[in-house]
Amino acid sequence: MDVTVGQGTIGYRDGAEAALLRFFSAHDVDEYELFPRDAPWALRYHLTPRRKTLLSWLDCGTDGRILELGAGCGALTAHLVTLPQAITAVEGSPERAAVIAARCRRATNLEIVAANAVGLPYQGDFAIVTLIGVLEYAAAFVPGPRPHERLLAEARRYLTDDGCLILAIENRMGHKYLAGLPEDHTGRPYHGINGYPGPGGARTFDRPTLQALLARAGFPVTRWYYPSPDYKTPDSIVAEAALSLGGFQSLPLLELPSADPGGRSRPAFSERAFVRSALAAGTAGPIMNSFLVLAAPSPNAPLLAANARTLAVAVNADACPPRFQTMTRFVATDTGVAVERRNLHGLPPSVFASGRQHVKARETYHLGYVSFLEAILDAVEDGDPTGAARTLTAWMEFLASRSRPASPGGPEGFAAFCRERLGRTIYPEAAAGRWLPGNLLDAHPGNVLRHPATGDIRVIDLEWQLACDIPLALLLDRGVNLVGQKLAPLRPYLDLPEGGGLPAAMDALLSRHPLSRLSDVAGLEAFTQWLFAAVTNGNLDHRQGGAQP
Repeated sequence: MDVTVGQGTIGYRDGAEAALLRFFSAHDVDEYELFPRDAPWALRYHLTPRRKTLLSWLDCGTDGRILELGAGCGALTAHLVTLPQAITAVEGSPERAAVIAARCRRATNLEIVAANAVGLPYQGDFAIVTLIGVLEYAAAFVPGPRPHERLLAEARRYLTDDGCLILAIENRMGHKYLAGLPEDHTGRPYHGINGYPGPGGARTFDRPTLQALLARAGFPVTRWYYPSPDYKTPDSIVAEAALSLGGFQSLPLLELPSADPGGRSRPAFSERAFVRSALAAGTAGPIMNSFLVLAAPSPNAPLLAANARTLAVAVNADACPPRFQTMTRFVATDTGVAVERRNLHGLPPSVFASGRQHVKARETYHLGYVSFLEAILDAVEDGDPTGAARTLTAWMEFLASRSRPASPGGPEGFAAFCRERLGRTIYPEAAAGRWLPGNLLDAHPGNVLRHPATGDIRVIDLEWQLACDIPLALLLDRGVNLVGQKLAPLRPYLDLPEGGGLPAAMDALLSRHPLSRLSDVAGLEAFTQWLFAAVTNGNLDHRQGGAQP
């Protein structure tokens, strides 16, 4: 694929360009296949399919042309070329434009231009213009006294009157920066919060400043969304409308605490507690880590209308192969909120002897309900480990109420599954105990909801299901283990035991409960390893090393 060289190319690079060019020149790559997690961040950043989550949920229609300004090394271009529109990708660095050409060489709807994003020969030609991770660098490549405003004004010039700008950028007042993590561009803690003192360079904005910039550039209409953990590698997008919708639980959709890609720092305070407080106060939007903004000259922009009802999106795109990758969309309806799920690529369900991935296409969202998991975490944060233990045991007792004595063939079916898939016996005492159907494998505390006022309980999102019955003890262990996993990142902030474990008072109360005596820690570990390997490999009939055929 050819690259057209225009005016004002720039020399921006991050050091990954040569490796990426070699990689894409040598390989035809499914953009959603797994990439090595141990790759350096500078390379993994360009390859992870999480990059595409920023845009893959948007309904961009079928009409008009799309202009991508500052296309980088093509991570989002690779998504855009799957749309029916003609795509023009403009990248200031010729080296990076060459990577795009190699990466997207099969695309038939793509034009690549190596040129500065300002001064392009377009006038009202595009229905959509994107500025993803570009505005912050305007001072480096846009001449004039107000480079950021000029870049936005140029984007407006390229748009039709009913077009829409898609803008993504970090929030200089984001909770990760408030908690002391290094500024992504400069590596200096609190650099943006302090107003970027010193010589010019990359610069991000808080929400009021960004909104004013957009308005002055000809974008008076804005819709605000918040990618988590940030716009670079999001696995969820939450709309401003969701944050203010009573009974909608945004907190479970956020990836907290924020990670430092360099691994050198951790947040100075609990971001979960901070964001939870901001959500309760109705002030969470201005302190989210990143902004995704749909900005338009007119409220009649088709892109705004097409996406107006989407409250949030969660995408699983990097922990499993395409056959298991899913998109969950939360949509406002005339009567409430609906949850829509689908395979991210429209692939049909796979059939396995051991079980299945169950993706329920549509169900009602239960406004006002809170998962047992979130209620437990809230109680621990609030200094109430006894209340947390009582909530966890209430979940255990609910599952016990759904259990039954072993049915004919039930223990034998589970034993055969363990022998064939795990290569060992687990939960050896289970035959005389209580059992659950295998379709409840995912009824852990995060997927069981309770209404705080009525006590009504609902079970949701039973994605991973086994074909055989399972011991009640296995699911109880899974739930307690999940609580421990979710508490682990909070330990530095909540004075929890070193080396793992639940808060002492919580653990003491839990250990006295009769259902806790069924535990098989080694058995849970063996099962968890199998399930992780099965999902990662896209095969629920996966056999562990010692499994017998």
